[in-house]
Amino acid sequence: MKRLAILFAATAFAAPALAADITYDEPPAPAPVDIAPTASWTGAYVGGQVGGAFGGSKGAAGADDFGAATDTFHKRSGGVTAGVQAGYDYQMPNNVIVGGVADFNYIDHERKSGVVLQQGGSATGQDYDTKTEMKYFGTVRGKVGYAMDNVAVYGTGGLAYGHAKVKTDGDNFNTQADGTGTTYTVDSDTSKDKVGYTVGAGVDVLATPNVSFGLEYLYTDLGKAKSESTFTEANGGATPDTFTTKSKTDLDFHTVMAKAAYRFN
Repeated sequence: MKRLAILFAATAFAAPALAADITYDEPPAPAPVDIAPTASWTGAYVGGQVGGAFGGSKGAAGADDFGAATDTFHKRSGGVTAGVQAGYDYQMPNNVIVGGVADFNYIDHERKSGVVLQQGGSATGQDYDTKTEMKYFGTVRGKVGYAMDNVAVYGTGGLAYGHAKVKTDGDNFNTQADGTGTTYTVDSDTSKDKVGYTVGAGVDVLATPNVSFGLEYLYTDLGKAKSESTFTEANGGATPDTFTTKSKTDLDFHTVMAKAAYRFN
């Protein structure tokens, strides 16, 4: 019995010592988790765009002192547009984007306003037309939008400018009166720089942190192009017959353009 008591006592003293000699491996540290960076729209960018131009108002035309019935007509044709752009965007902590952009574009868009001149009661008559061609246009605009990670939508508006070439197609104009022809001469060819405004909206997508693609709509109004031409009878002697034609063409149009840009963010 005495031996059993001594054995228990020895075990009690040895247990802490044995426990002190036991080692445990630390659990492995958790593997690092890569967090994908949030897309940022802040920074300058340069790029280009291409699309179509269409629509706009009809305009007006007429003739003074012609002495016979007249009728008017209007024609519009769509065209293409292409250009370059540069701008800067700043993304706020609440994902609102503010910025500015300037662009310059070639445009192939023309419209005609004209008059059909009825002479001597004839059911048919000759017509003249004033053709207005837009050669280029540019804009300087502000932008306000909202970012949804790599997608941004925005509204835009600001100053627009352009160059309009106005030409009257009426050289060697003839009218018929009782079977005889009267020839008139006219020379009217003007080019004008115009200033107006533009408004629109668009959407951009970041394909990579530095490359974006987008689609943009703009309505541009550059005011009016006016033309006035005096037709003079070619062989009218000292007091030739004259009449005046006038046209007023609204220089407004719509554009839809696809864009691509490189961003320095």
